[in-house]
Amino acid sequence: MVTGRYTLPLSTKLDDKGRTIAWAATLNCVYGKFNNQGVARYLNPDEAINAGFSITHMRPISERWSILASLGCGIYAEPNEISFKSLLANGSTIFVYNLRKNLQFGFGFGLTNSYGVPMILPIGYLNWHNSGKYEISINLLSSGVKVSASTWLHRKFKIEAVALEMDGLSAVMNIDGKSKIYSTLMMRTYISPSFYFTKQMSVFLGIGANWMRSTSISERSFNGFFNSFSSDDNTPNLFKPSLRLSAGIRYRF
Repeated sequence: MVTGRYTLPLSTKLDDKGRTIAWAATLNCVYGKFNNQGVARYLNPDEAINAGFSITHMRPISERWSILASLGCGIYAEPNEISFKSLLANGSTIFVYNLRKNLQFGFGFGLTNSYGVPMILPIGYLNWHNSGKYEISINLLSSGVKVSASTWLHRKFKIEAVALEMDGLSAVMNIDGKSKIYSTLMMRTYISPSFYFTKQMSVFLGIGANWMRSTSISERSFNGFFNSFSSDDNTPNLFKPSLRLSAGIRYRF
């Protein structure tokens, strides 16, 4: 799997109480090649690409509350089956309560047309981090979940232990002449050392395990959405735990 993400700040300013008002644009791309064998080849596409663009806005609305809103769209498909049906919209509006400087939680709703028609779904939000010699972070966002702890062993060397990271891929597929939505959810645990050449640029490695991966295919309809929770025909297929290796480069402008 190859991933890339770039966020460009469009506008950042402080209000009269020193609170942030910001606009940002994000380009995100994930490419997965599954190399499945046997029965798994018939349950999963050979490849999937998720490429999206979104605009995000954050601003305070009261002493403790702020709003975080985003709107975007992207291509979610097998690379050789990209069509207009593969273009999915997404958006969210979250009301965030700032309990402390390092702890925010909230609730809101998300917009998606993954199931053919626009649907509004409830979502939650949690962001907590603890700074010091050991940095602990818990993030529950619309894009996934991550629980981790990290520490600096040297001014250029940092190690991170990720207790839980959860995300996934999806693709619009044409199966037997019908438009369906394929989704895979992955949960993993790993250790990731990072070496910093400068404050802006670093390289990292990762070793751990994918301890859960599920896949499902559903009809793109209201019935397909609800059946994905209750129908025996849509019970997710589970893969066995597997080794996870990763490497990458981070650069901050």
